[in-house]
Amino acid sequence: MADPHSGGCLCGAVRWAVDAVTPLAHCHCSVCRKIHGTAFATYMAAQPNEFRFTKGEPAITWYESSPGFRRAFCSHCGSVVPGIGEDGHRFIPAGCFDTDPGVVPKIHLFTPYKADWYALDDSLRQFDAFPGKDGPTELSGPAMSAPTSLRKKTGSCQCGRCAYEVTAPIEYAHNCHCGRCRKALSAAYGANGFVSIDALTFSRGEEHIVRYRLADAEVFAQAFCKTCGSILPRREQHRGIAVIPLGSLDSAPETGPVRHIFVDSKAPWFEIKDNLPQAATI
Repeated sequence: MADPHSGGCLCGAVRWAVDAVTPLAHCHCSVCRKIHGTAFATYMAAQPNEFRFTKGEPAITWYESSPGFRRAFCSHCGSVVPGIGEDGHRFIPAGCFDTDPGVVPKIHLFTPYKADWYALDDSLRQFDAFPGKDGPTELSGPAMSAPTSLRKKTGSCQCGRCAYEVTAPIEYAHNCHCGRCRKALSAAYGANGFVSIDALTFSRGEEHIVRYRLADAEVFAQAFCKTCGSILPRREQHRGIAVIPLGSLDSAPETGPVRHIFVDSKAPWFEIKDNLPQAATI
């Protein structure tokens, strides 16, 4: 048997190992976008006997996003951790691997429901749903509505307990490939927009939000719904800004990401295909 590939959440409370690796898949369904707070999620599938939690299983919160489809996240830091599909297989977020798993994405799933601000610039095969199924399932959800500067933008978590409003245009956004963002969102990168702090208000469920801050980080933090684990906006009081995870929006922002940052730390299994400027660090 090959050496297992290990992974873990941002805070280190939850750890796991998988014995056999399979090609990765990018999922663009609205549930994955809401849960991870970014453009898409990237997963690997494993059989139950090829996967095991090695630490912190009591720290996991489980959320059934559709019948038989159980998602999971660390209750301390909000990182998505491996879940269980309706047929019993484990789906493992690629953003949380400790090292290169040695496989790369092969397909895009639920492409009709992709974020309006994300372009499919690669040559990977595209599917409307899971291969072998006849169209969308309840995992897909509605497409985003068009952006407009004439009304406030709204966003929410996947379960609907938390909702927010942004009353100022999101005029700047970037894709961050740092290791913290990848672990926190359990994804290829974080896609965040920025507004003034007073432009963000929570219209529902702010008491359901868990806020986690890394002890050794100057500014890095994460906010998430304690029921479904969806990544949500956070206020950075000392900088006077609010950070808006673009995947949490209900409508498209005025602008999508305009650059990639920390590309020297990007996931080894992800290749940047667009023409946006790239910065080695910030």
